[in-house]
Amino acid sequence: MHGQLARICGGEVQDDDNLPEVKYAKAFAVEVGRGSTITSAFDTLVNKIGIKHAKSVNALCWALLWGKTTGNTLNNARDKILKLKLDRVTSIDLFILCYYGPLFSVIGILNKILLVISKIPKVASAALGATLWLPQAINITPLGVFSLLVNGGVV
Repeated sequence: MHGQLARICGGEVQDDDNLPEVKYAKAFAVEVGRGSTITSAFDTLVNKIGIKHAKSVNALCWALLWGKTTGNTLNNARDKILKLKLDRVTSIDLFILCYYGPLFSVIGILNKILLVISKIPKVASAALGATLWLPQAINITPLGVFSLLVNGGVV
């Protein structure tokens, strides 16, 4: 979906491993966003593109990590049911399916729609970004607040 979003907004999908953003994103993915390697990689990113843009890249990496992890968990729960392995379905599986299933269904439908859309103006791109961000934020916020409360404010 991210490649399709870039395409319709007039961006080019690049596989340039030398871009500082790509180097950071790869380190982030390998280290799952934590540890001294990420601290060092973030400092390098700040030196190359500035703190404002580096924070945006970092936030995007966290959002993508959440999406990957949640999506894989959702797919695993869905597959247990579709393959009739009902004895393996847990209460967490059912919660994930009910809570995140609708959001990821919308994302899947949008991805199919994006395949047939050509380039769009910048204002439409900004509106699309806000439209995609808002449901995700609304969906994530209650669990985030609950986690903060349960963990005494520690993330």
